[in-house]
Amino acid sequence: MKRWMAAAATALILSGFAAGGVAHARQSDSSAPVDVSADSQETINSKCIIIFTGNVEILQDRSRLRAQKVTIYNARKATADNANACGNAQRMEADGRVYVVSDQQIATGDHAVYTYADTTAVLTGDVVLVKGKDVARGDRLVVNTKTNDARLESNAPGRAAKRRVRAVFYQEDEKKTDAPAAAAQPAQR
Repeated sequence: MKRWMAAAATALILSGFAAGGVAHARQSDSSAPVDVSADSQETINSKCIIIFTGNVEILQDRSRLRAQKVTIYNARKATADNANACGNAQRMEADGRVYVVSDQQIATGDHAVYTYADTTAVLTGDVVLVKGKDVARGDRLVVNTKTNDARLESNAPGRAAKRRVRAVFYQEDEKKTDAPAAAAQPAQR
């Protein structure tokens, strides 16, 4: 079970700020311990499913995922006695105002899916991304967690649409970057 938890926690911590590839964040250390807490956990071995419900929180290194429900779908594998057993995780889904935090980045949405085979995380439903003062909004965020390639989309294209992708980026203040250099110069007499 440890393998899926580490990958799930790392994968859903959307590793780069998606709008326009503005910045890349340090990914969580996937070898760090994973702490999962929830109001309840149900394991359905006959379907190879693990379900965490009620105030689910997954912590790993500096990364955090919160949702009302997290479901892990594992692969079936045949055993020597022809009984079905559960193998590695194939997909993880999070529902109920999904909240994902990594370092200085925050992503929220209503539903998240991580697919292990293609290392793709998809966050849907009123997606909001925040990094520092920068904010981006859309309806669907797709991130390849291996390459950090990302795409933020809207369900309503066109200039007249009310819910288009929208992003606000703040430029760094040059006065702040010049201040240390000026302070380092000795005063003239």
